[in-house]
Amino acid sequence: MGLKYRTVGDFFAGRTVLVTGGTGFMGKVLLEKLLRSCPDVKRVYIVMRPKRGKEVAARLQDLLHCQVSY
Repeated sequence: MGLKYRTVGDFFAGRTVLVTGGTGFMGKVLLEKLLRSCPDVKRVYIVMRPKRGKEVAARLQDLLHCQVSY
């Protein structure tokens, strides 16, 4: 039995992905992997909520300016 998908990028090519918890540690890792390794992903939706007195817009800006170190 052969593999249907050879890579993660092949699996997500042309797909829309919904990420919950995207501002947490694992969510950031997942988003980084999707954006770097899956150039053909169609769309990524991130579910966010206000937390610790920060509105969603502020949390989104924090996420967009976050750097992942190797």
